[in-house]
Amino acid sequence: MIYSLISYVGLPLIIYKILDRLVRFPQIGNYSDRYILITGCDSGFGNLIAKRLDRLGCHVFAGCLTEKGKEALEMACSERLQAFSVDVSNRESVRDALKYVMTKLPEGRGW
Repeated sequence: MIYSLISYVGLPLIIYKILDRLVRFPQIGNYSDRYILITGCDSGFGNLIAKRLDRLGCHVFAGCLTEKGKEALEMACSERLQAFSVDVSNRESVRDALKYVMTKLPEGRGW
């Protein structure tokens, strides 16, 4: 009984506090110096955040599962966004994606 009460009241309160903290978190500047990797960019949240970060001026590496999703994203964004194919359920595809991103990063960026 007490555990269910805590989960119904406590968990939503904790989630609210975390989200509230993230929303009020200070802004990050120098967007043009940021290089960001996102997967799942064919549609949904990944697609939206890739477009948003591109509009802010970030350099975005956008991983897409389908060629259609990749092409649509490239057409909708600037040249700062580099879409590439990746299947996150396939280790070899993830390794290839890592190699791709590492070759595209400027000297001194990344690992």
